[in-house]
Amino acid sequence: MDDKTQRLGSALQAAREGRRPKLTQPEAAELLGVGRSTVQNIEAGKFAKPTSTVRSYATLLGWPDDAVDRVLEGGPVLAPGRDASPADEAEGLPLPPAVEYELRSAETLDSAVIPLGPDEEDGHVIVVLQGKKGVGPEEVARIAARYRKARRYLQGLATDDAVADS
Repeated sequence: MDDKTQRLGSALQAAREGRRPKLTQPEAAELLGVGRSTVQNIEAGKFAKPTSTVRSYATLLGWPDDAVDRVLEGGPVLAPGRDASPADEAEGLPLPPAVEYELRSAETLDSAVIPLGPDEEDGHVIVVLQGKKGVGPEEVARIAARYRKARRYLQGLATDDAVADS
């Protein structure tokens, strides 16, 4: 057990805990055909090298084939079908598993970056508008109308803070 395997174990645990629907250790163990203590040991990083069971666990959690090696090398976990971007490689900050799951499980309808002030240092909010896959045009229009109202509200908050700070 070393820092690399502990990092991998922690990332696997976070991925399991962030799954929707939830997946417990006993459920994961049953799906893998191993005992619960095996899953506990994997998540604690108590292994010398990634075994076939560790790789199967990563696959069960939706990780791409090369993610285990990437995490051991200090890199990010990427969503299946997503190529590494320069930001991923530079930052090494993957999206939280729950966010990755939500992004994969629905259809993206729109997105926006809303600045929180006039300067880059003020930060920003990234909004991804999603709906059920295969949703009809009427439902898209309904979701878009609700989103426009929420977006105006968020933009107003940023503007109000900028005025209050001056």
